Amino acid sequence: MKANFIKQVIPVAVFALAIAGAFTTNAMNVRSKTVATVQGYVKLNPQGTSCEQRDMCSTINNGNICTVGLIPGGTPLFAKNSANQCTVTVYRP
Repeated sequence: MKANFIKQVIPVAVFALAIAGAFTTNAMNVRSKTVATVQGYVKLNPQGTSCEQRDMCSTINNGNICTVGLIPGGTPLFAKNSANQCTVTVYRP
């Protein structure tokens, strides 16, 4: 009786672990594709033509602007555009 129970439970347990592993792997792949980190810069002038490199930020809009040291209310950071000016708003990773 005990042997029959083990023979029935082991395959179900292995199958459940395989499914859990597949979902975990897929979630990790989706997360890694959606997060795009970019270098954040502090504007040294209003035009954004002079910048100083600071922290890494994200291009995904999560509602939280990226700041120096990721401190809320701190100096905002920007990414560079195609003209090499730091004018693109970036967000916390």
